[in-house]
Amino acid sequence: MRFFLFVISLIASEPARADVSGYAAFLQEEQVLENKFEDGVMHVNGRMFWMGDLHEWPKATHDYRVSFIVRSSIWLREFLDNDPVLKYQDFVLRRTQDTSFTGARYLASQMELAPDPSLDCKTCFYDATLDPILQVEGYDTYSNGFRSLLFVPNDSAIAHGFRCSLTRENSQAGQLDICSVIVVYPYATNIVFNGRRHHPGTVLEYGPKFAAIAKRMLEVIICIDITNDQSIEDYADSPSSGILENNPNLTGCRIDMTS
Repeated sequence: MRFFLFVISLIASEPARADVSGYAAFLQEEQVLENKFEDGVMHVNGRMFWMGDLHEWPKATHDYRVSFIVRSSIWLREFLDNDPVLKYQDFVLRRTQDTSFTGARYLASQMELAPDPSLDCKTCFYDATLDPILQVEGYDTYSNGFRSLLFVPNDSAIAHGFRCSLTRENSQAGQLDICSVIVVYPYATNIVFNGRRHHPGTVLEYGPKFAAIAKRMLEVIICIDITNDQSIEDYADSPSSGILENNPNLTGCRIDMTS
């Protein structure tokens, strides 16, 4: 009888061990990696970003354990609303939910031309298009034939890409309904940011701004990254000075963080 109970206990414990090595392990990692906001600083996967005071609405309505709206910062919202490049862009910083699913893999999955394994989906496959109204200098354009477009940079130091959809009414003129951009943060394995713009105009009008948008998003995040700064407590009074000293070559990074 004792031997029988011993065998039963081994069988019962096996699924538990399998669970710990699978989804349970993923949940444990999630708890360790989840974003945390403390004393004006957002902690994301080992990096620290100066946010200052937050607006009340995201505290109550937005779960920033995985991602957070950059404009949830009071001073950053004011800055971005007046920035000539990003004032019309929604702007979210996120971490990938698994350390094996890096930012580079996240970008690749979002810009995938054909799903692997193959799916029974007519809109999931993209082919290069030479339609002149859909071309953007410095980018290759791919279309799925159902108004969805991917714009992949030919040669860029910034890992990024744009996903856009054409309006149903004026798709022949290259009129865009919505465009989103994914940028990989080069100083952390698992951090990306997303920007989104509704009704940005035509491909001819909006496309030439692609590179500047990706570059400016990266600049702003580098500006508020205080991970390597040893005097975080000083940022409450004058945070911008240390950031500019650490990033002297950044252009347009004159952000007043004291407001």
